[in-house]
Amino acid sequence: MSEFAVRAARAWQVMIASYVGLILVFLISTFANPPETVQSGVMLVLSGLGIWLFKIFPLLFVIPGLVKRSHKAASWLAYLTMLYFVIGVMLVFTREAALWGWLIVALVFAIFISSLLFTRWQKRMDAGL
Repeated sequence: MSEFAVRAARAWQVMIASYVGLILVFLISTFANPPETVQSGVMLVLSGLGIWLFKIFPLLFVIPGLVKRSHKAASWLAYLTMLYFVIGVMLVFTREAALWGWLIVALVFAIFISSLLFTRWQKRMDAGL
């Protein structure tokens, strides 16, 4: 294996782990702060899943490309994470959700850097350099 292949594989692993971590943080934070108006357990789960899917909806578009290890999908993921970075920074300044905000910011930072590195190294590997 070439040096770029090893680097691209590591960056891809970090990117995927951070991506899954971000989705899980949104899932856990959604159910940790349930709406006060929902009383039924079934409605709580259904409304929580709906809110969670709304939060992660843009992230779902890059899944097919990430499965194929496409450097273009990784680039788009880097662009998408800027939206979540703004959301995380906004949450940092709220008292109730500061921990979730810091987790989101950290995971978005890891996704952004690793996706940029993966894109760079994967393109070099594809070019045969």
